[in-house]
Amino acid sequence: MKKQDLIIVIALFALMLAWPMVYTRFFKPPPVPAKPATAMETARSPALANQASIRTPDALPSEAKTVPAAIAADSNEPAPTALEPRPQTPRQPEQRLTLTNANMVLTFSSWGGGLVGAELPQYRRNVNKHSGPMVLDFSNAPALTYTGFSELSAADDFTLQRDYETGSLRVEKTTSAGVHFTRLISFGADYQIVVQDTFRNEGRQTIKLPEYGVQLGSMRIGKEETKTRGVEALGIDVLDSSGGEGVKYWAGKLLKLFKKQADADKRVPRTVTLQTNTATDWVAVKSKFFVQILVPEGGATGYQLMAERALAPGEAQDPSLAPKSAEIQAVGATVFMPARTINPGESVTQTLKLYTGPKKYSILRKLGLHQEDIMDFGMWSPLCKFLLIVLNATYSVIPNYGIAIILLTILIRILFWPLTHKSTESMKKMQELQPLIAELRKKHKDSPRKLQQETMALYKQHKVNPVSGCLPMLIQIPVFIALFVVLRSAIEMRFADFLWIKDLSEPERLLADFLPIPLNILPIFMAGAQAWQQSMTPATDSSQQKMLLFFMPVMMLVMFYMMPSALVLYWSTNTVIMIAQQLIQKKRAALKKMQK
Repeated sequence: MKKQDLIIVIALFALMLAWPMVYTRFFKPPPVPAKPATAMETARSPALANQASIRTPDALPSEAKTVPAAIAADSNEPAPTALEPRPQTPRQPEQRLTLTNANMVLTFSSWGGGLVGAELPQYRRNVNKHSGPMVLDFSNAPALTYTGFSELSAADDFTLQRDYETGSLRVEKTTSAGVHFTRLISFGADYQIVVQDTFRNEGRQTIKLPEYGVQLGSMRIGKEETKTRGVEALGIDVLDSSGGEGVKYWAGKLLKLFKKQADADKRVPRTVTLQTNTATDWVAVKSKFFVQILVPEGGATGYQLMAERALAPGEAQDPSLAPKSAEIQAVGATVFMPARTINPGESVTQTLKLYTGPKKYSILRKLGLHQEDIMDFGMWSPLCKFLLIVLNATYSVIPNYGIAIILLTILIRILFWPLTHKSTESMKKMQELQPLIAELRKKHKDSPRKLQQETMALYKQHKVNPVSGCLPMLIQIPVFIALFVVLRSAIEMRFADFLWIKDLSEPERLLADFLPIPLNILPIFMAGAQAWQQSMTPATDSSQQKMLLFFMPVMMLVMFYMMPSALVLYWSTNTVIMIAQQLIQKKRAALKKMQK
């Protein structure tokens, strides 16, 4: 490739990656006229409030899941369904009570008896050190509320009472069919709570409890939870009870559900759901750094996934402006409990465990049932876990993740030092053989097969392996990928500062309010170091070296410019160590030559 052509290719590639930032900076959508919001719109999201309203074409089962309320078995009256309207009764004033420990402040509401908010004092809300604790707001779709259960749903009133002896919270209600519902909520390990739901038949007839749903709180994208390249900010994970297929990750499949529900003009709906009857161990709803995991004791009979997209500019006033592609802004889920029969005077209890907290591997791995797999490390899972453990162990000694990343990089380079040294020596020997190879090319220019045979014989005679120069790079690729997976979404990197960098989980974005493309110093430094290191590397072909000297640093700059700073710091440190290693080898070679 000619030098001029190479420059054009690199420039076009860089422009392609930078265009989204330039477009959003200079071509902002017109402001949408404000529309007065009703009280209901203000209080509840239209998408996730009614979680059984929309189904995908391939959802299972094919009919909607409408479940009857708890009814007397001998009653001659038809059983009401969850979707049938009930007489409107005035709601009681909302009562809210909190449960508090060192990790969480949980807020429960008498409206639905569910969890409407979780405050996490150990994690701040944004990069500002005085921003206050992180708050997960579930008011749009409270966690632990029932769906498909008449008189015990999110639309019903419950009584809340604190049990000071046990430190737990009691939620109660008695239905017209004679079912006395009692919920006891207490803290489990770390960020987990234990919920015991007891249904007691206080009537004189046998009562059949329907199959009902327990929902997780809706997770939404906030300013502190942006999407990094290759990382979905929101996701839903499911572990089936059988099949051995491991955790199902729905984050990358949600957009396909929107496309399947598109209308004749290919405009996507506001919300989509997917429902299955697969027995399930747990369901998780997560953002980039935080997660809810609902584990029903004995498993669930199925689950339903929900996703809501963002409105396009002006769509609120004109639905025809609905987009043809979805940008997901909220996700939710519901797990379904089996139907049961209760005789008079008897009771049944369903235990639920709900984890509401950070996506932190060291905590999640203690919970069992493979709940740590919500980290989604993929095929590099063992290596990712090892690197994360080493990184946190280093941080426990030196409490700065920037320094911990540098020390981890040095450790990796020490482990690969013998391979790198052997590779460099092999490349030097190949460089020394270039005059002989040039003669062979001239001698056998009309016989490629003979040239290849003579070249390999020459390598064998001088004990040179032409592949050894690439071996260290190939071995380091899994390590690099594993570090990329770990550093892109590890909550340890969230708001971790280092020198001028305020958040290692994000690009630096300096002067973002003044420049069309934010300034990221570390990727520029990395590209310069890469160019220097490339110029020092022995090459078998001078023209090839010149092309790589120009192409590789520019390509790396474009690739890494909007990557998390933690990953750029690792690669920058790695490049600097390679430069130091090559300088040491060069100095040793010069000393040996002087001694001769």
